[in-house]
Amino acid sequence: MTPLVLCSLTVVAVLVISGIAKAKEPQSTATALVNLKLDSWLPLKFIAKTLPWVELFLAAWILVVPGPIGALGAFVAVILFAVYWVVIARAVVTGNTASCQCFGSSSQAPISVFTLGRNTALFGAAMGALVGAVQTGNSALVQFFSLNSEGWLWIFSAVVLSSTLWFIYRSETVPASPTVGRSDSLEDSSALESYLQEYDGVEAEYVRLPIPFGTLENSDGFQVNVREFASSQARILLWVSPGCGPCQGLLEQIDDWQEQLLPLVKIHPIVSEHDLIPYLGLSDTFEPLVDPQHQFQPAFGWGSPMAVALGADGLVAGGPVRGQQDIEQFFADIIAQLTEPAEEEDEAVSATDDVLESVADKDS
Repeated sequence: MTPLVLCSLTVVAVLVISGIAKAKEPQSTATALVNLKLDSWLPLKFIAKTLPWVELFLAAWILVVPGPIGALGAFVAVILFAVYWVVIARAVVTGNTASCQCFGSSSQAPISVFTLGRNTALFGAAMGALVGAVQTGNSALVQFFSLNSEGWLWIFSAVVLSSTLWFIYRSETVPASPTVGRSDSLEDSSALESYLQEYDGVEAEYVRLPIPFGTLENSDGFQVNVREFASSQARILLWVSPGCGPCQGLLEQIDDWQEQLLPLVKIHPIVSEHDLIPYLGLSDTFEPLVDPQHQFQPAFGWGSPMAVALGADGLVAGGPVRGQQDIEQFFADIIAQLTEPAEEEDEAVSATDDVLESVADKDS
């Protein structure tokens, strides 16, 4: 039997994983269509509800249906993956880096040439599945169980290779988990950072880094690309928890801070679940955000409360700052400098980023 059964099994596995992820969270598909700017000519609700089941049905079709009808299923898969390829290629060409949510909300990586490369490989796998179905006239399942000893060696080698690459990837992307002694480790980290800054008696300058790729959710459940979100205005992200005493102390002052910072800087309280937003007691001035299961926060570190300033120039402008007192001082420094009259009104956004950066230098 043909080793192209590997292509068929790859297509089936991808469709099953993708279909289950989308079925569990239909909202992720709607968010993807919005991120990819397809919502103006595609029915969001219909696609979000039907696409997962189309993928699962297509996987079963390729897996168990033999003959010309089975080959037709493989052909449909080729068409589907071709459409996916075109959609991602369009996003890459237009510079759209929002998440495609290809495997549900857990797939939050920004669209890039690597996403296009992945879709190119999947399109090639679908083509291989089609050729295998036409050549053998059998379903993927029959092809699999009809393998000879050489074919099983192909399967074994593919599994070993895939597992090795997967575990290498996972071992390099697992974020540090919060533990009972987390506060102690944070203090040790701060001490080490202070030591490094003072090495050779030279105070290290705060280095502004690019805003990490990632997404948060607004109160309506739609995902927000953090980089794009910050590009229109300088913003301060404030991770809080309603049951946290220091967080409550900050939330009691947040209205006053926001009044003094508008219109140059907006403050966005962030919680880990949508159900927690009403407990923040925020006025309509604020646009709270949700970081599900704290998936984006590790890009800056752990701890609650925590604040970080994002500049409109695409760079982190200050922080992260943790703890009630440090965050209060963080806001006080920013407000003190922003209340100074700017020399030229048309340089307001640039001035805001400079102010945030100077505060970051002070905090560092």
